[in-house]
Amino acid sequence: MTSFMPMQPGQGLLRVSLLGPMGIGKTTALRSLCGEFMAGSDVRNLDKATHSKEFTTVGAEFGEIDLGSGERLQLVGSPGQDRFDFVRRWVLSASVGAMLMVDVNDAGAVDYACEMLTGIAALDQAPLMVILSCRPASGARLEAFSSALVAKGHDLTPLVEADPRDRQQMLDALSVLASLLSLQSQTL
Repeated sequence: MTSFMPMQPGQGLLRVSLLGPMGIGKTTALRSLCGEFMAGSDVRNLDKATHSKEFTTVGAEFGEIDLGSGERLQLVGSPGQDRFDFVRRWVLSASVGAMLMVDVNDAGAVDYACEMLTGIAALDQAPLMVILSCRPASGARLEAFSSALVAKGHDLTPLVEADPRDRQQMLDALSVLASLLSLQSQTL
């Protein structure tokens, strides 16, 4: 993975963002990938009407993976609530790649992904995107989700299934993103 991921200008490490709605598993993904090399920002969830989980993220969360040969990958998660959009924009502005985590079975997943992809595309330097389907889904459901995004005017965006609790599945998803970044750097 290391030889294919371009460094950010002026940065000593690679940065990839994890994005998604509240409760999708961004913090869980960071913990499964980074273990003790993660700094969280969870607090007690006071908005139980929106989501029943006990804790929620209120700022950027950072984790790091050693890629070997002295290279490191920094993962940055952002809160899923709309009121923290400024954190999400800041995190994205410093990332070469991003993983948008969704549940393709959710009735609002296509609209949510469209809103996020539109906002990301409007950034001065948009990171390369991969969408993660974080809950089990049929092949037909995955295809319908991808087709709906294209029908709404979005470019074909890779859709990868990955359970945020499974480190190897998350590493595999990062490998897809690394391959895309490699292809992008070859065309520049």
